[in-house]
Amino acid sequence: MAKVNRWEALPVIPYAGTSGWSGSETSRARAVEEDSNGTTVNRQQNTLNLLFDSGVIGMTWKELSDQTGWHHGSASGVLSVLHKEGLIVRLQEKRNRCAIYVLERYVKGRQLSDRSVRRCENCGHKL
Repeated sequence: MAKVNRWEALPVIPYAGTSGWSGSETSRARAVEEDSNGTTVNRQQNTLNLLFDSGVIGMTWKELSDQTGWHHGSASGVLSVLHKEGLIVRLQEKRNRCAIYVLERYVKGRQLSDRSVRRCENCGHKL
């Protein structure tokens, strides 16, 4: 199978026309800049490709962060946006107390979490 190709639908920017921000003006400006300069689409595409490569094992925000060097907000944020938009799924099972994300083709009958707002068990950040 080939890796996920750059989709016409990317970037997905479901939060007031952005990929999301924490509420401060600085955070909003960062989101707008990253959405317009290609950072968001590259991060989303990279995440989809890494999830493709991880297969049924999937990835947690921490594993994505470790592999890419992105901080928690970027790693969990891209997973949350892709999940919210239905491009990936979140399993009910956990690994190291973190949610596991996979491409839908790799669910293999496992239970899924819904797309409602959840919080990180470690820091309380919205996922």
